Amino acid sequence: MATVESTEPMQAPVAETMERNIREQLARTLQAGGFDPARDITAITVNRWPHGYAYEYNSLWDKFWLEGGETPCEIARKPFGRLAIANADAGAYAYTDCAIDQAYRAVQEITKKD
Repeated sequence: MATVESTEPMQAPVAETMERNIREQLARTLQAGGFDPARDITAITVNRWPHGYAYEYNSLWDKFWLEGGETPCEIARKPFGRLAIANADAGAYAYTDCAIDQAYRAVQEITKKD
């Protein structure tokens, strides 16, 4: 097995490459509709965790939290035919119990009798 030695941290080049690739892919995909990555992308966050990351809502930054109504995860997890989303992201809570609760919810939604 060969080893590679470097004085540069591995994270910076990888994150820069990922950001560049994301910008290029979005530009190719959306440019016909007028998308300009330099103008339309404020920031790209690259998480290098070896597991999932569910965003948890916070009333300090998430205005919809105080205004009421459906949260983004509630809108995104609505069933489409017999397809349903079931994971921690579907509940905006990054823990196993949330993923289990969301799996139960999804099964109930797609098996309910009308």
